[in-house]
Amino acid sequence: MPVRLRETADPTCDPSRPITRTFSSELNTSSGRPLAILSAPGSRGDVNPMLAIGTQLRRRGYDVAISLAQPYAELAEAAGLQPFSLIDRQQFDDMLADPAVWTLLRGMRKVMGGIAAQFLRPHFDLIRTLHRPGRTILVSHPLDFSSRIVRDLDPTIPLVDVHLAPVMLRTPDQPARLTPWRFEPTRHRRTFRLSYWLGDKIILDPLLAGPINRIRRAQGLGPVRRVMHRWWLSPDRVLACYPDWFAPSTVGILPQLRHVGFPLSDGPPRDGGDELAEPPPDRPIVFTGGSANWHTHEFFRQARDVCVKLGHAGLLLGGDPRCFPSELPDNVRTSGYVSLEKLLPHCCAIVHHGGIGTTSQALRAGIPQIIRPLAFDQFDNAERVAALGGGVCLQSDRDLAGRLAFVLQDLKLSESLRVIRSRFGGPSGPQLAADEIDAVMTSRTVPV
Repeated sequence: MPVRLRETADPTCDPSRPITRTFSSELNTSSGRPLAILSAPGSRGDVNPMLAIGTQLRRRGYDVAISLAQPYAELAEAAGLQPFSLIDRQQFDDMLADPAVWTLLRGMRKVMGGIAAQFLRPHFDLIRTLHRPGRTILVSHPLDFSSRIVRDLDPTIPLVDVHLAPVMLRTPDQPARLTPWRFEPTRHRRTFRLSYWLGDKIILDPLLAGPINRIRRAQGLGPVRRVMHRWWLSPDRVLACYPDWFAPSTVGILPQLRHVGFPLSDGPPRDGGDELAEPPPDRPIVFTGGSANWHTHEFFRQARDVCVKLGHAGLLLGGDPRCFPSELPDNVRTSGYVSLEKLLPHCCAIVHHGGIGTTSQALRAGIPQIIRPLAFDQFDNAERVAALGGGVCLQSDRDLAGRLAFVLQDLKLSESLRVIRSRFGGPSGPQLAADEIDAVMTSRTVPV
């Protein structure tokens, strides 16, 4: 069963005050086995790669604990990992129910502020509770700032950051796209540094620095400023979970950075409900707004109408049945979460939000992508796909039919997709990530 957290003090109190938590766990803190403590405070697109990495570590003899939102605890159990539900289902559902999460600036504030308030202190306490001296390694999601605090407290505890998308790195030679705006200050060399400085000062530090520095102060550490400029990056290892050809500007940007490739993991099935019963026989166009997006009803309505107009089969993928139109023609079907690895090779195109997991699976399948980015890393992913010749960015849903007609017929796009598909092969991203984590751990392990 998922491990639950019992508070013995009011969790809304000042985080600088000591809070005692009791963790019920099958993990033995006195075990001689190495322990990897992973974090995945996000949706399934964040969880799946961490589960895949954790599974690889477990095969290498590690005990693996992972903190995540409660709806995904059973996935961790299915993968053989020890889950800790630090964000309960109601908190997580409340965030997904808010349409502001899927807007540019308000979405970032909601996610950053929510993670800082709900995940920071519980994960910090979890690490301190499970820690095995000389035999623990932290493997952190980009929104996990607790592990970085612990690394400052005890530099003998190695920390490996897992970056799922290149937007997380500030690369002045080829800056990531953060917005749909034609003029974006961070995109220009003359305004690059000033723009990020202002973003840190006006947006990010007001959301993050307070909660982080309250914990640091309580532990006798000095404050940090510009949290996401340099401090948050692990000095031990940063794993770029994408290939260097997807983001050439990130090569050599940090001495501790290693490119391990896309994770390409759909995660374990949930009670058999995620399995594809059989490949679709009619090579449909897939439409999805992401497994965590509950606000896609209008998008799916337009997708239905486009399929009717083009006379083409369509498959709508959504995380909530209420997202789907009530009336559908015979050539348009719906489904919940399914394995894109198994589905996309049998489809002719995909229209999606631009999440890195969906993007990478479509690149491997070699099918055209139409990306309609909403927030987070999606604008940058869309631009990189277009630059590779793997698809186009959709500026307005009104243009969907025309864009689909183009990508389904363009021969140049087909050739680009063939070249992209040929780049996949060899060891998987999770395998290479686990190799790097194990190498860092081996170099720091204290003999038992």
